Amino acid sequence: MQSVRTPLPGVGSLHVLHLHDGQRIGVIRHHDHRREIVVYDPADAGTRLTSTLLTAVEGQILAGLVESDGPPVHSARLERVSTDLTVVQVILSAGSPWLQRPFGELAVDGAVIAAVIRDERVLPADPRPQCEPGDVLVIVGRPEAALQALDVVLAG
Repeated sequence: MQSVRTPLPGVGSLHVLHLHDGQRIGVIRHHDHRREIVVYDPADAGTRLTSTLLTAVEGQILAGLVESDGPPVHSARLERVSTDLTVVQVILSAGSPWLQRPFGELAVDGAVIAAVIRDERVLPADPRPQCEPGDVLVIVGRPEAALQALDVVLAG
């Protein structure tokens, strides 16, 4: 297998994998942490057969699925309370990019870290404490904002 990286000014970078069976798959790593999966035509190296854009969360989940070292770093639970309110719970593991960051650092309009569950204790939404492995962040907000906040937490 061969991997070729090409800078994409203003976008990010393209990583094309030349697989053992002649297939070519590309991953565009956007500056905003999104990932785009591209499948090329084996008969024509310059022709895309299809592509799909992944959010940061979807990219991390996919990476966890194909990673040989085990499951994804995080686990999340989503609950839509009403059409205007969503609650997201995300468990941070030792590999989280959010560790040692203050709770109050999350800056997404329409969503907040409402509480943190640590060692079966619910900590108030004080912006000063820092995240630790095993913390469960409880994010509350408008549906789109809560999912955006989840993306921010997972992307670091």
